[in-house]
Amino acid sequence: MRGLPVNAGRPGLGPWQGPGQRSSQAPGRTETPYARRDTMAKVVSEPVSGWPDHYLRGDRNSHGGNNGGDPSALAARKRPRGYLGRHYNIPEVRFKSVRPLLWVVLVDVAIVAAVRRADFFLIYQQDRLLMGIWAAIFVLTAAQWFMSWRERPFTVSRQWQARLDRMKVAVNIPVYNEDPALVDRALYALFTQTRLPDEVQIVDDGSSVDYSNLRRYWLSNHPPSCKFSWVRQENQGKKHAQARTFRDTDADILVTLDSDTALERRAIEEGLKPFADRRVQCVAGLELAHNHDRNLLTRISATRSLVWQLLSCSAQSVVGDVLVNRGTYALYRAAVIQDNLDAYLYERFLGHPVHLGDDAALTLFARGRGRAVQQPTAIQLSMYPENLGHLFRQWTRWMRGSTIRTCWRIRYLPVLSWSWWFTVISLWTFFASTAAVLAGVIMWPTSRAYLGTMLAASGLSSHAQAVRIFSVLRSDESWFSRLVSYLLAPVVGAWVLVVLRPLRFYGICTCLRQGWVTRVKKVEVGIGSARDKRPAVPATRARG
Repeated sequence: MRGLPVNAGRPGLGPWQGPGQRSSQAPGRTETPYARRDTMAKVVSEPVSGWPDHYLRGDRNSHGGNNGGDPSALAARKRPRGYLGRHYNIPEVRFKSVRPLLWVVLVDVAIVAAVRRADFFLIYQQDRLLMGIWAAIFVLTAAQWFMSWRERPFTVSRQWQARLDRMKVAVNIPVYNEDPALVDRALYALFTQTRLPDEVQIVDDGSSVDYSNLRRYWLSNHPPSCKFSWVRQENQGKKHAQARTFRDTDADILVTLDSDTALERRAIEEGLKPFADRRVQCVAGLELAHNHDRNLLTRISATRSLVWQLLSCSAQSVVGDVLVNRGTYALYRAAVIQDNLDAYLYERFLGHPVHLGDDAALTLFARGRGRAVQQPTAIQLSMYPENLGHLFRQWTRWMRGSTIRTCWRIRYLPVLSWSWWFTVISLWTFFASTAAVLAGVIMWPTSRAYLGTMLAASGLSSHAQAVRIFSVLRSDESWFSRLVSYLLAPVVGAWVLVVLRPLRFYGICTCLRQGWVTRVKKVEVGIGSARDKRPAVPATRARG
């Protein structure tokens, strides 16, 4: 396919390649930087003898002096206050294993599903194609279930923690027409971390919102051990706003953080731990909805996102093949981004510039060098759309970017990798299952038994997939609230099928439209209440 990028990963390797570069590898193949793929490397208890310290730093200058990782050091520092709110209620989150519950529920589901599938085959044995489609979907889902159980948070010894504390961390926060209170909260959460970053830069990408008072406050009140800057540029897009920070920094780890996202207080400390494995090139945090209980829409969206992360992403992480590092909060070795920065900024697809799917593009760069993993104890709390218009525009934007990334993965990932096969099979099941559902509707009422069984099986499967949401314990969420989210799982499945799937088709058909489409002229969501109809206003300080 013409127009595809040719280099992602280490310098000189695909899929994106800078101007004038030539790939030395065979067309359609991506060189893997390691000969053997271990499926589990979760706990690094002692340093591996012979590993030089500089590999942790990405071959960059050594760095020290940060009190990161030590909660007592945080307590000793002066605790910052927010500008628009003295203190923000950012919940503490713990990740707890629920393996016994998983085994009980999933084994029961597997038995019931297997029996029902066998019965289904006897009834519809003449339609082998249809049965083959649902059998493939069942096998793929079951494989993800069992693989996701194996996910464990990365932990390190004290000796390794000391080495990680010497790594220099730079954070970029691009801002575009964001609620000033959300930006204030993002900075407050960042500056109250148990492990402070070394550099933080906000890049205002030509917003119509006046952040001048907020900017002056944080320039004067940020922690002295952290270098902080706030710059403004003409509107060029999120990628260029990120490049403004990452192009010249000498940091070892680069962090992307959305302006509406508040980090749980241990997020950076936990997010750094996987880098004790030298094969790990990027780390995805676990994204939760800060406003999950605002209304039914946010509850459904929050449940869908969490189930996806704890099923598909967890399974991918076990083999080091995470496909998307959520852009709300992700960590990368500096060389992953800096060595591919021009390709990242000037990517083209079928002759058209690509502005969307930035997080998936960076993940693919990292995947070309080594492992891409998820750290479920590195928690970020983001704001989800609170009305249908905002949600539809956001989902369409995501699906447009996802369409292009799917092409890149099929073209450039190693054919024997889990991520390549997951991408191909998922794409096939997406179209095949859609066709099967449409066929059932068209053939009504002959298909009544088929559709009834399909809906019952889907509901049972949805509950089985959602069991792991009980492993996420939020200080602002009761046990009953988690139960409500779990019981909504079949509703979430129906929502995805009836509403989000048609939007995905629309995104596929319009993938060359690369406009941002959200927050174009106004703040869309804010703290306290939906602000989709509220015009952008200057930031003014709260009293009291």
